[in-house]
Amino acid sequence: METLELSVEQRDKKELKNNASRRLRRADFIPAVLYGLKKGPVSIKVDAKMLKEILRQKGTLNLIFDISINGSKKKESVILKDIQRDPISRDFLHLDFLRIEMEKEVETSVPLEIVNTDIAIGVKEEGGVIQHSLRELHISCLPKDIPGSVKFDIQELTIGDSVKVEDLEVEVEVKILNDPNEIVASIIHPSQLIEEEEEEEEIEEEPEIIGKEKEEEAPVAEEEAAEPKETSKED
Repeated sequence: METLELSVEQRDKKELKNNASRRLRRADFIPAVLYGLKKGPVSIKVDAKMLKEILRQKGTLNLIFDISINGSKKKESVILKDIQRDPISRDFLHLDFLRIEMEKEVETSVPLEIVNTDIAIGVKEEGGVIQHSLRELHISCLPKDIPGSVKFDIQELTIGDSVKVEDLEVEVEVKILNDPNEIVASIIHPSQLIEEEEEEEEIEEEPEIIGKEKEEEAPVAEEEAAEPKETSKED
């Protein structure tokens, strides 16, 4: 995987106060945090136009950057671990960058991509529908070996057939961490899908018990109030 150059700025104290993130976004910066490798988290800001152009060309998650802060010649290798977006406008709200070592394996998730959905036997000839059960694959490998996605072909699948994690093919350098028996996708009869949707609706419409108080929702903290905590395994 290609390593990209990215210059960022460290946020000052004023930019860590309440509503500072909104002001940063209005100034065309994206609030972000840099963490990992047992080093303290650093609150940074990224030029929105520059990053959007990179993402437009290269995709989104699992991009690897050499980051320099405040123009420093010292750079850190990081992976773009998470992007938070506004659910309506889809504008960037916050970014997570995880420090990595290029010679050590990292754990991450990559999208699963189905191939030949239109000509699958179970769909085209038997009138079945595709049921997606798993959208991402959890893997471990060196940063340079992270695939953009993992593809699987369902052309020969008929109604009742399914693809499991153990059926997926990846490069030898990539280790799959999901349960091998986990189902990725199936071709089922349309009536099965309707029955499952009706069951889900019944669960959602279950009446609330009278007299039982709703749990008070916890207030949403400012993104600076709780930086991501580093776990024993780097994601």
